Amino acid sequence: MEEQRIWILPDFLVSQIAAGEVVQRPESVVKELVENALDAGATTIAVTVHGGGKRLIHVVDNGCGMSRPDLLLCIQRHATSKLRSLEDLHRIRTLGFRGEALASIAAVSQLEIRTRRAEDAVGWRLLSEPEGEPRVEPYACEKGTQVFVRNLFYNVPARRKFLRSDITEFRLIADMMTRFVLGQPDVRFVFNDERTLLFDVPPGMLQERFAALFGDELAQRMLPVECCVEGLRIWGLIGHPEVSRPSRTHQFLFLNRRWIRHKGLSHAVYTAYEQLLDAGSYPVFVLHIEVDPEEVDVNVHPQKYEVRFEDEQRAFTAMLEAVQGTLRQYHLAPTVAVEFAHAPMTVERTREGEQLLVNRLTGEIVAPARPGLRQESVGGGRGERISAGGGAARHILNRIPAGAELASGLLAPTPAVRCWQIRRTYILWETAEGLRLVDQHVAHERVLYERFRQAWEVEQRLPQRLLLPLPIALSPAERALVEELWESLHAMGFELQRLPSGDYELTAAPADLPSGQEEQTLRELLAAYQEQRPSIAGSVVEWLLATMACKAAVKAGDLLTEAEMQALLQQLQECRLPYVCPHGRPVIVELPWEEVERLFERR
Repeated sequence: MEEQRIWILPDFLVSQIAAGEVVQRPESVVKELVENALDAGATTIAVTVHGGGKRLIHVVDNGCGMSRPDLLLCIQRHATSKLRSLEDLHRIRTLGFRGEALASIAAVSQLEIRTRRAEDAVGWRLLSEPEGEPRVEPYACEKGTQVFVRNLFYNVPARRKFLRSDITEFRLIADMMTRFVLGQPDVRFVFNDERTLLFDVPPGMLQERFAALFGDELAQRMLPVECCVEGLRIWGLIGHPEVSRPSRTHQFLFLNRRWIRHKGLSHAVYTAYEQLLDAGSYPVFVLHIEVDPEEVDVNVHPQKYEVRFEDEQRAFTAMLEAVQGTLRQYHLAPTVAVEFAHAPMTVERTREGEQLLVNRLTGEIVAPARPGLRQESVGGGRGERISAGGGAARHILNRIPAGAELASGLLAPTPAVRCWQIRRTYILWETAEGLRLVDQHVAHERVLYERFRQAWEVEQRLPQRLLLPLPIALSPAERALVEELWESLHAMGFELQRLPSGDYELTAAPADLPSGQEEQTLRELLAAYQEQRPSIAGSVVEWLLATMACKAAVKAGDLLTEAEMQALLQQLQECRLPYVCPHGRPVIVELPWEEVERLFERR
C-alpha cells in the first residue's frame, strides 16, 4: 500500500491559518469590529482596550443587533449579511463584506458577544473559544452589540511573541481610531484605555473633529475642499502650505468613507502643492472621495486598504483639480499643467536584476522594460536614474572616501582662502587639487549628531531648562508615542511632565537645540518615528539622535555668512567621521582640476 503524504487539514487549524490574513495584531481586531458596527448602522461606538489590546478589546455599538440564528452564524467562516451574489461583489457599499473577521477573531482569542435587536424583549450572549463549541444563552442587554475579545493569540504563542510592546500596540490602535473619527463625521466615537478617556467625539463637521484630534491652531489653518469632477465628489480639508509637516503622518484619504492608501491620489495632491513646499515637507490633508462603487475595486487586499479605480487617470485628474482649485481660491497656487496623454512611467529593477516598466502613479507593473532603457549610477552616489540609450554618464564628482587622511584644507579652507555659498545649499572653495563642495545641511547634521551622541555616551545630557514650561497639546496617537519613547527622550535631554488633562509640559530640551525650536523638533521626532518605526534597526536612541540632528541642522535655502560657513567647516573637520552624515549621505565631493580642464577641451 502506497504511503499517503497529502491530507486535509482540520478545521481549527485552517481557521488559525486564515486568521493570519485578517487578524495580524490588536489594531486589526479593532478595525474589523468597528467596521461591523458601522455596517450595522451604529451612531455611537465605544472602544476600550487593555494591555494594548492583547488582554482585552471591548467594542460597544447601538446598531441593529442580531437574532439568535444570526449570532450563531456570525462566527462561521464566510458568513456575511452583505453579499448574496457575484453582482453584489462589484458594487460594495459596506466596509466589510468577506465574512471572515469574526471567524478569524474567534480562532485566536476568547470571544464573547452580547447583542439585542430593538424588536426583541431579550438579547443573547455567545461564548466561544478555539477548538470548542460556542454556547449561546439568553441575556439582558441594551439594543445593539457588545464584543469582548480577551487574550488575543493566547493559543498561538508564536504569533503573540511577535507583537510589540503594549504602548506601541496601543499607538497603532489610536491611529486607527483617528482614521475612523475623520472618516465617519456623523458617528460618535468614544475611546478609552484601561486608565483614561482618550476622547469622546460627538457627531459634527469635519473641521470640528480635526480640531478635537489635532488642536484648534492647526485646524484653523485648514482649507475646505468641495469639488465634483467627472462623476467623483471630493471634499474635506487641506492644510495651508505654512503648516506642512516633515512626514506623511497627517495625511488621510477616504474612498466612500473607507480609509485607503493610494499612490496616484497622494501624488496628485503633491503635484498641486509642488511649487509651494520645500523639499522634505509634506502637506496636511483629510480628503474624501465619493464614487459609484461599480467604478472601483476594493477587493484587492485582505485588509481592504488598497483599491483600484476603473479609470485611474480620471481619479488623478479629479484629485489634482480639486486640490489645485482650492489653493487657487485662496490665492496660494499657480496653475500646473499636467499632460495625461500617457501615464508617467519609470523603470525599476528587481532583486534578480529584471527590469520592469512601472506606472509611477499607481505602482502597477505595465510590462518588462524594453532593451533601450537602463539604470545608471551617477556621480558615485546612492541614488539611480533612468536613461535611454547613449553612453554611460561620466563620473566627474568624486566622493571623499571615508578612510581618507585629513589633509590640510581638505574639509575646511585656510583663512586666506575664500569660500562661497552656492544656491544657498552648498559651500564651495578652491584647493590645490581642485574644487571642493560641501552640502551645508548634511555637514551641520554630522556636527550636531556627534555632539548629541557624545553627550549621551558620557551620560552628560546637560538639558537646557526652559524659562517657562512649554505646554504641548498632543493627539491620542502622539501621546502614545511619547509614552513609548519616554525613557529614550529623557536620555536625550527632553524632560516632560504629565498633566492631569493628558497633555504634557516640556520643561527642558537638549542644550544644542536652537532656541525656539524645542517643541517643533520634538514634534518632528515623533512624526518621523511614527512613520519610520518598522524600518528602524538597532538602538532607538541612536536613531532619535540622528533624526534630531537632521531636524535641528541648517536647511537647504538658509543664507550663511562667510564667517558662519568657515565656522561650520572647521567644526566638521573636528568630527570623528566627517565624510558622511548619520544617514549615510556624502558630506563633501571633489571636482579635480584635470576634470575641469577636460570639460573645456576642444572636441
